[in-house]
Amino acid sequence: MGKRATIHFLTAYVEYLLDQGIRSEEYYLGDASRFLRFLLANTTAEQVQSYIRSHSSPAYRARLEKTLRKFFLFAQEKLAIEVEQIVERQKKPDRNLV
Repeated sequence: MGKRATIHFLTAYVEYLLDQGIRSEEYYLGDASRFLRFLLANTTAEQVQSYIRSHSSPAYRARLEKTLRKFFLFAQEKLAIEVEQIVERQKKPDRNLV
C-alpha cells in the first residue's frame, strides 16, 4: 500500500487499529482522546506561539494562527477545556481598515 498524500492523525490511528485486528476501537480511541485532552489542557500560549514560529512560511503561520484559534475555541466550548490564555490572544488590527 502506497503512502497517501494526506493522512489525518485520528483517521490513521483508527486504520492502524483495524489493520492490527482490533474489533472494537472504543477503548483505544477513548484512552487516546483522554490523553490528547490532557495535552491540550496543559498547552501554554508560549508553546502554541513556538509551534507557529517554527514554520518558515509567513502565509502558513498566518493560517495556523487562524485555524488553531478556532481549534482552541472548540476545545473551550465543546470539550470544557480551559484554554482562555490562548484564545484571548487577539489578532493585530488591520491598519488599512481605519
